[in-house]
Amino acid sequence: MKKLLTLAALLAVTATAPGTAQESVPATDTPGGVGVNERLGEQIPINDLSFTDEQGNKVLLADFFDRPIVFIPVYYRCPGICTPVLQEMASVIGKSDITPGVDYRVLTVSFEPTETHDLAQLKKTNMIAEVKGREMPEDAWRFFVGDAENVRRLTDAVGFLYKRDSNGVDYVHTGTVIFLDKTGKIVRYLDGVQMNPADFKMAVIDAQHGMPRSVMQAVKKLCYTFSPESRTYVLQVNRIILGFTLLFVLGFGAFLLLKPGAKPGDMPPAGGVPAEGAKS
Repeated sequence: MKKLLTLAALLAVTATAPGTAQESVPATDTPGGVGVNERLGEQIPINDLSFTDEQGNKVLLADFFDRPIVFIPVYYRCPGICTPVLQEMASVIGKSDITPGVDYRVLTVSFEPTETHDLAQLKKTNMIAEVKGREMPEDAWRFFVGDAENVRRLTDAVGFLYKRDSNGVDYVHTGTVIFLDKTGKIVRYLDGVQMNPADFKMAVIDAQHGMPRSVMQAVKKLCYTFSPESRTYVLQVNRIILGFTLLFVLGFGAFLLLKPGAKPGDMPPAGGVPAEGAKS
């Protein structure tokens, strides 16, 4: 009974907390071939993909999948959305109470095959400096470049669609952040331009298969579900109503059982209390 009351109370507290989900514009596939074809539940071929890291070393993608991965496809010379997406990630990392390099790792990969590791290193330096109030381990946020074949195989695997701009130099693309578990399975897509720290944390938790959750995290999972349409976490009002109802019923039942002098036989019958003098 005590545990049920505690869980119901936590549900009620979470339900009355300010909403954390934000509306976002879904990055869906468009006739122009730009956007995201979500491939939730599919595996990317992490054992067959190799890139060059910011230090100029050849690396196998699978070597970094020892924990959930937050994947950001960008290109480093991008004059538009890429830098804001990375700055938003830096902001969310600083605000979130989960630990980079422990609970998750961020991988940023350029989809422009002519870019070099020097550009990757410069972008990493700039973005790490954007993370406020948190120490960033060297291996917590990595920046890669790759050849055309590996880049295309990776972007195809996650359903990230982009095309060359009419100027022949830049790209037309959306901003998205993709969450994968440590086996390379795609778990979530979130809008990368305006990302709520709560959405970010819940997406990482979704990618942490086999890891224990706290009671509060379990309750939050009851109150929020992921919406593929808005690509964010949505408050479930019906579950909140159910939680309040459960809390009321359990609380009233506890009151009847625990009030001074109460005995199980003292409770009135279902049809009400008989009138004085009435025969049973």
